[in-house]
Amino acid sequence: MKKQSYLQGAAVLVFANLLVKAIGALFKIPLANIIEEEGMALFSTAYNLYACMFVIATAGLPVAVSKMVSASLARHNYTETKKIFKAAVTLLTLIGIAGSLVLFLGAKAFSNYVESAQSYLSIIAIAPAVFFVAVLSAFRGFFQGFSNMVPTAMSEVAEALGKLIIGLLLAYLLMPSGIVNASAGAVLGVTAGTFFACLIMIVTFLVKKKEMYGLREVNPAESRSTKAIFIELAKLAVPITIGAAVTSLTNVIDMAMIRQRLQTIPVTQDIFTMLTEFYNRPAGEAVIGKFLQEKSAEILYGAYSGYAIPMFNLPPTIVMALSMSVVPGISAAYAMKNHKEVKLLSESTLRITTLFSLPCAVGLSVLSQPILITVYNNARSAPLLTVLAYAVIFVCLVSVTTAMLQAAGKVMIPVRNMAIGGVVKIITNYVLIAIPSVNIGGAPISTTLCYVTIAVLNIISVKKILKPDLSISSMVIKPIIAAAAMGISAGLCYHFSANLLGAEAFVFNADFMPQFAPVTPVAASVRLKVIIALIISMAVAVIVYAVMVFALRLIKREDVAMLPKGQLIVRLMDKLHLLS
Repeated sequence: MKKQSYLQGAAVLVFANLLVKAIGALFKIPLANIIEEEGMALFSTAYNLYACMFVIATAGLPVAVSKMVSASLARHNYTETKKIFKAAVTLLTLIGIAGSLVLFLGAKAFSNYVESAQSYLSIIAIAPAVFFVAVLSAFRGFFQGFSNMVPTAMSEVAEALGKLIIGLLLAYLLMPSGIVNASAGAVLGVTAGTFFACLIMIVTFLVKKKEMYGLREVNPAESRSTKAIFIELAKLAVPITIGAAVTSLTNVIDMAMIRQRLQTIPVTQDIFTMLTEFYNRPAGEAVIGKFLQEKSAEILYGAYSGYAIPMFNLPPTIVMALSMSVVPGISAAYAMKNHKEVKLLSESTLRITTLFSLPCAVGLSVLSQPILITVYNNARSAPLLTVLAYAVIFVCLVSVTTAMLQAAGKVMIPVRNMAIGGVVKIITNYVLIAIPSVNIGGAPISTTLCYVTIAVLNIISVKKILKPDLSISSMVIKPIIAAAAMGISAGLCYHFSANLLGAEAFVFNADFMPQFAPVTPVAASVRLKVIIALIISMAVAVIVYAVMVFALRLIKREDVAMLPKGQLIVRLMDKLHLLS
């Protein structure tokens, strides 16, 4: 089977993730319009619990399988490769069954814990997805170990399409019967998507099986026993799982804490005005002098989880492609003791991640209001997204640095760092959310502080272990200058274009207690003008950022060389004197 280069594999996954995100937008945008903040809160609750169970069940093994398969292939030990795959399928099938049962049987207890009794049915609907995605993960890890990212990409697209078609259809059909049923229908689409993805991956394996298993063994006697393989899988997977579980459990605690702490806020005149004017809630849901009610807390949480979080998650999901590709690349280089290749991959990955995440964060923050109007025709979450956007930089860095440390065999270091970040998040959430003037704004602030902590600790560890050359000037100062120039250009361009077209005026703020109703939803004609102004400002931002990146010589020759047709691109860019 033809092996893809590190960045070729990443390019395949980036393309797939862009397609998946486009499909996801087609799902989430109309879904938010159908079930609104309250329904999105129920959907997010069930999905976050599923994500936690999924991570606990499957986070470590696919990475371990990818690492072990790539190392065995590097040694031409193909018999052992087959054993690794069989062991992974067996383990993940059993774990998937257990995870689904825990979520299904514990649905009532989970919904009570997070103080969202109405999410019970949605949790039931998503429980089988844990089994399907567990089995799916075994196949993904196997193919990634071969540095073949195409099957993973295909399964991701199939999963997104299943969620879109079935989830959106059920939400629409069930909405007349109530928000609880509509939310459960949307969640059932997630389960359907994982089933289709699992089915496609199994079929792909059966088609490719002969080609992969036709590789000739150099010395079959060197293959380890199945027992030894199980032991190594456990040694690699358990620390990774613990690290991922720390983050997921922190998110579940965070989800429950946000609701609980919101309900400790006394309703002042400002809080009352915010709920009734800005969030358009009935006056009976907020009584001045009493604490915030559960319904109001659900609305605020829904604004954060259903609108700000999906936009924030776009860039990190794409960067995950780099994370998945870097594991087999660094693992194989380590197995062959090729320290030069390890250093090269580490430097390139960190550089590309920084150059990608910085403009995404600045753009999401500066243009949060027009982006939300364009996507949802609902800008109530703009102050939250304005702050949360900057966490994108650090989430992306956490993703790739964690993958690097895992590939280098230092699986416990990310666990420690994630635990420290989780503690930071819980403490800051607890303190900030109960402050009336901050309220739900404490959630994006604590999330950003959490990932800043983890990213800094991970980068220190990567620097010490993998020894990449990380210049403060080229890795931090110059990219920030380029992103700042882009952000200023985007903001000014949108302001000018919007005024010229007669669209919504540019508003950039992080006021967590707004007192005036936002102009949302806007009329179709106004929304079209906002979209045009946003497109113009984004085009200008891309041009300005590209000019700044090349002017500051932030793209290196080795980065481009690892792309598909990289040498050809290098020659073309050399003629234009664009590479350093």
